[in-house]
Amino acid sequence: MTIRRARREDQPHVVGIIRSSASWYRPFVAAEDLGEHEVDEAWARENFARREFFVGHVDGAVVATVTLQDAGDFSYLGYVYVHAEHTGKGLGRDLLDFARDESRDRGDKGMVLIAHPEADWACKTYERYGFDVIAEREDKILAWNNGFLRPYYEKGFQLYRYLHVRAS
Repeated sequence: MTIRRARREDQPHVVGIIRSSASWYRPFVAAEDLGEHEVDEAWARENFARREFFVGHVDGAVVATVTLQDAGDFSYLGYVYVHAEHTGKGLGRDLLDFARDESRDRGDKGMVLIAHPEADWACKTYERYGFDVIAEREDKILAWNNGFLRPYYEKGFQLYRYLHVRAS
């Protein structure tokens, strides 16, 4: 997979990627938070203005997306998504490798993200990659890094952290 910074014309592809798995979240995501999964063009315009999007291409098609945001000493990965038709091919790991390298190049200590424990496909991927759950309670998650996650928090989600290994 080839990954590059997303452009404005990639917005419909990103919407399609995220929407492709929205039904997976419906059974356990709070109704008020489903808009972060059942996204649309208005969501894309708003989020492309506040997040740094990257897209992954396979055979010329946009099939994956990841976002990075500066969260002090960490990069926040708000979205790590592979189109539902392309899951199980190692593309999620490719996105995480890309995000890790970008985060490291920026001088960050590591990366953080939030995930719902019932999204076992995602949580297993993050844990195998080396992420650890560092907060499960809402108050702890919202307090992390002076409240950085307040605009992004979804009920029931947990905070994961990945620390970069530094060469001595």
